[in-house]
Amino acid sequence: MKHAEMIQLPTLVRKILLEQSDETHLLSMPEIRAELENSGITADRRSVYKAISVLNENGEDIRYRTLDGKQGYWIRHPFTKAEALFLIDSIQSSFSLSAETSRAFSDRILSMLSTEQQKELPPTALAVSKTDSSNVLSLMETLLEAAAGRHPVEFRYYDLSVTRKKQYRRQNKTYRMVPYAIVSRGNRWYCVFYSENHGSFANYRIDKMELSKVLDEQCDPVRFSLADHIRSSFNMYHGEPQTVTVDFDLSLASIVFDEFGKDIIISNVSDSRFTASIRTAITPTLTSWLLQFYDRMEVRRPDELRDQMKKIAESLYQTYSKED
Repeated sequence: MKHAEMIQLPTLVRKILLEQSDETHLLSMPEIRAELENSGITADRRSVYKAISVLNENGEDIRYRTLDGKQGYWIRHPFTKAEALFLIDSIQSSFSLSAETSRAFSDRILSMLSTEQQKELPPTALAVSKTDSSNVLSLMETLLEAAAGRHPVEFRYYDLSVTRKKQYRRQNKTYRMVPYAIVSRGNRWYCVFYSENHGSFANYRIDKMELSKVLDEQCDPVRFSLADHIRSSFNMYHGEPQTVTVDFDLSLASIVFDEFGKDIIISNVSDSRFTASIRTAITPTLTSWLLQFYDRMEVRRPDELRDQMKKIAESLYQTYSKED
């Protein structure tokens, strides 16, 4: 073999193993050499053994085993089939990514499996409502870099009108804020910004942002807990948390834990009901969540929330008591 081919050999062997081998699909030495021959390189067994040894010494995990009477090599891939399926499904389900970006992103994940593993994966479906924006990933990269350096960014933010046209907030004026974190909620991606003008944090959907520029200046750090912010801002939207006491039907226990976490205080457990004390903000989102269990829960405290529930009940009764 020529010197240039010797240097290139480990890279080609790795490529062949990644594409054609996995734990249940082995490649024998003759098969590896045949694939190298198809690439224009003639290599003896000793050269291939050495290439595999070099790859293993540099962090690859190439193994030799016997399976169903066949002996051969396989390489451990970056993802298992289950991990790849989980990632691809998350990508396809994201409303923040365009259909084009989702497919390209998914193809990159698939390329990290062998061809046989790819065939064994079930099909996944794109989210019904995809964004038209194809630059969400590049925006995320920029925002992550700005957050790491505490650099403020300038951007415009828009909503869609009933005719699906962009309507920019604040009369098309530019926002100037400091990104602190990027989080995913409800299959959408948000950036948590700190507003120096208001001295508070707020969430903005990345697929509705048009980034103008990242400023060179560096801002002083502000105390920020992502866990606390998610609890007060994402779970029930922004607001001052207080203790909300609710009697729930026993059948709702798992749903309540899923929504508020397992560290809430549970008391007065009977054969049919239990009482939960929850620290959260009283917002329309909270009342909407509670109302779906209208006949299986009762708000006990605070009086403010009880009064809101009464008004909603009275309003609904008046609306549906009217004759068509």
